[in-house]
Amino acid sequence: MAVVRKNRGRWVADFRDQHQRRRIEAPQGPFDSAAFEKRAAEELLQQRLAQVRGQTYLPERLRPSFRELAQQWLASKVRVGQSTRSDYETMLECYLLPYFGTRKVEVISRFDIECFRAALRAEVLPDCIVQARDEKRLQLQATNPSAVLKPLRPGPRTINKCLGILVSIFGYAQDHKVLVGNVAARIDKLRATQGDESRVIAENILAPAELSALLAHALDPYRVPIALAVFCGLRIGEVVGLKWSDIDWVGHTANIRRQQRRGVFFVPKTRASQRTIELPAALLALLEPWQKRIGVNEHDLVCPSVLGKPMQGSALLQRGLRPALERAGLRPVRFHDLRHSFASNLLEAGVNIVTVSKALGHANVQITLTIYASAVPKARQGASDRMAALVGLPKKVETKWKQIEANEQKAARTDVKPASQVLEMAERVGFEPTNTREDVTGIPVQRLRPLGHLSAAGKSLGREGYTSPLGPRKRT
Repeated sequence: MAVVRKNRGRWVADFRDQHQRRRIEAPQGPFDSAAFEKRAAEELLQQRLAQVRGQTYLPERLRPSFRELAQQWLASKVRVGQSTRSDYETMLECYLLPYFGTRKVEVISRFDIECFRAALRAEVLPDCIVQARDEKRLQLQATNPSAVLKPLRPGPRTINKCLGILVSIFGYAQDHKVLVGNVAARIDKLRATQGDESRVIAENILAPAELSALLAHALDPYRVPIALAVFCGLRIGEVVGLKWSDIDWVGHTANIRRQQRRGVFFVPKTRASQRTIELPAALLALLEPWQKRIGVNEHDLVCPSVLGKPMQGSALLQRGLRPALERAGLRPVRFHDLRHSFASNLLEAGVNIVTVSKALGHANVQITLTIYASAVPKARQGASDRMAALVGLPKKVETKWKQIEANEQKAARTDVKPASQVLEMAERVGFEPTNTREDVTGIPVQRLRPLGHLSAAGKSLGREGYTSPLGPRKRT
């Protein structure tokens, strides 16, 4: 029988698990009074009984920490691509494990996850995350003294990735009966911003003249990687993963068969991304002397680092692209914006969208249309002109003041009293102006309403002593 009782001076939960083994657990304190401790023991008992009914109860020594569960979850992802796995490892290493690592999974609540989301949005990150980043930097500098790790500044996209991973981890625990429910299942995600790499920012699209200036101010060893993105629209992983063996010097083409990230090579996610691209003569003129200059490197890479190792995407961005943009006097853009500029400029020049889609490695043309719809030239359909013809509006609309002038001239020719005289006359016959507006002719007039009270002149004359300038009224 499950009860809450005292054991060695403390309130405890006494129950039997699904295997009929007796379990005695005390709630975690401290508590201000024995009454609070008893209430905590009662809540603990109800929680344990729910676990027993769901066949998910585990004794203390078998309850996994978040770090242990995350490692098991990552090992279970056997169907994800290498790039996706790398993203998972980055989010875990930088944010999730430093924050939740040592906690038992069962004690993590929805409120804890909401606090985690708020902590990542704050101007200053939690000390545990900052400390883990510092330790990682020291480890890298032990083998490579010039290694640099930029400070973490998570945006909405990164935070949403972390929340998605939490949902998957706790769902994995629920499926394996480690937890009764998924506390992260209904956590609200943040709104996406224009900083998302997959979105096109119109202000970041570089015109052909700007791209030419960028290439002129790019320095080695970053000129060739930037040129590959400008002339071919390659992704940053495709640029740093390209090998000399992929280039067909006779056919002036290159085969995109792999990507590289953090020294790890992997095939692209989709079959369409594994494609053959055309190499223009201007690019080949850069590649030929560049191959002779760098010589042989470990992985036969077209764009290795200065040490002959695989080039890191962060180094290409921070040491290559951004300084070149600054020297050229251009606005700062992302490396992926070079790919967007490639597609946008070709579409605006009238290149067939199917050709552009294949060059980008999109799975279908619809993806290209969705992303670059604003760059596709659009012919005037004339829908609004047709509606105007149906309504009967004139093709050339005069301005407001010209209409007013024309209406006043027409009123003078037809001996119609101006608005000022109409108001003057109306005021003497027992009406007063209320508010000014324009009538259908465009002349500003004042709406008239019957006097609710007599004016000073009307009071002095009275109803019977007042004679209208229009003559005596006929009584009926």
